[in-house]
Amino acid sequence: MDNGLQQLVEISRIFGADSSYVIAGGGNTSYKNEEKIWIKASGISLATIDESGFVCLSREKLGVISKKEYSGDPLLRENEVKADLYEAIISPKELRPSVETSLHDLIGYRFVVHTHPTKVNGVMCSQQAEAVCKSLFGQTALFVPYTDPGYILFKKVGEGIREFKEIRGHEPQIIFLENHGVFVAADTTDEINFIYDQIMTKIDAKLVDELPCNKKTELESVLIDQVEKLHPGFAGYTAMGFKCDLHRRFVSDEEIFKKANKSFTPDDIVYCKAHYLYIPSQTTEEEILKTASEKVTAYYNTYGYLPKVLALQGEGIIGIEDSPKSARNVLDVYENILKISFYTENFGGPKFLNDEQIAFIDNWEVENYRRKMAKS
Repeated sequence: MDNGLQQLVEISRIFGADSSYVIAGGGNTSYKNEEKIWIKASGISLATIDESGFVCLSREKLGVISKKEYSGDPLLRENEVKADLYEAIISPKELRPSVETSLHDLIGYRFVVHTHPTKVNGVMCSQQAEAVCKSLFGQTALFVPYTDPGYILFKKVGEGIREFKEIRGHEPQIIFLENHGVFVAADTTDEINFIYDQIMTKIDAKLVDELPCNKKTELESVLIDQVEKLHPGFAGYTAMGFKCDLHRRFVSDEEIFKKANKSFTPDDIVYCKAHYLYIPSQTTEEEILKTASEKVTAYYNTYGYLPKVLALQGEGIIGIEDSPKSARNVLDVYENILKISFYTENFGGPKFLNDEQIAFIDNWEVENYRRKMAKS
């Protein structure tokens, strides 16, 4: 195995195994030489990845994407870009390279580790993201306002890198993406680790309150035991729930829940959908089943799909999906949303994705593919 690829596997597993950096199938990593780039395949877990989980592509063929004119229709454009991305694959042909491959390729360092750290996103998903980024990292990092992922983000980051280099004489090694995460790039994996440590140290210094105790216990509820009674679409689905101090903080009343009732990032939408349903407390099991069923039906009529997250007033959270693994992913990702929302209070409060940004992710074939892979 190429020594660079071996180093890529090692650092990918380190970050992938740390849930404060990567949740479920999120994040991606790459290594490049002059002719080729190896990047994580879409839907592969970084925590357990080996060399077979990376796609090798021709950098010369990838260069076509930056020069070509594509359709003005967003979904058609992304399909055209995907076709050119596939043309650049050397091996293995059966895997799909990350949608961010071209972005990795344009960064001029050998290694790139892109993650969605909870504390970083406590800044990036806040009302003061850009101001805090500039205050903490000054001229050493590039900040990119939220941009739809895919080709448009690739072009936006490319423009930012060029402007950064014109002013400072070198490319940025840290690229912060609003409502998304961070890219860290270097020519060695040791430097990648060093830069990440610096980022986290600077953010930690700005956090006032510690995250509430997160020792979870299993949530017992009739909504878990009889989830199929909430809507016919839940037939055969798995529901599971947990409770802890963090959960109870956000589900104590509906007004507080508004700080965590929408998605912050594209990954939130992939795993949890974009909106989360609050269920007020009731006196009897029959009443809570009736109330929850009515709310689920209203939710479905509004959004056209069923909720994956139920927040039970004063109790905890429930994840609903078509398998235990997927339900667990829902709970893990949504708990991360709660943590991010908690941290945003240090930086002016939460800033969610808007309806237009959510619609793009919800309808994008690439993210639907990731949903499918996450369930396999």
